[in-house]
Amino acid sequence: MINFIFQIIASLFIGICFVYLAKRYQKNQIIYFCYGFIISLAIRFIYLFIYGFISDFKISETYNYNRNLSVILSIVIPYILFVFLRNKLTKENKNNADINEIGKQ
Repeated sequence: MINFIFQIIASLFIGICFVYLAKRYQKNQIIYFCYGFIISLAIRFIYLFIYGFISDFKISETYNYNRNLSVILSIVIPYILFVFLRNKLTKENKNNADINEIGKQ
């Protein structure tokens, strides 16, 4: 139960980080929050589902290890996506000329 509560809190934090990205680059904040939140939860569920298929859905000694690993992966992978998306939006933002720069040319 504590592990799931930690997962929800981490997913909310990741969603808030994506909202920061949306604010900075004038994108839809709700959609970016949903991206971050859903990706974080989906990674955990997909990992545990795959682990379930491998272990024939039987609880063993390695279940706790894999449950904790799923939480770590659900934080690390959205962070990598966040950095990738931030770099992409920064590059796109530099390519779009500012209104004041257009008159200087």
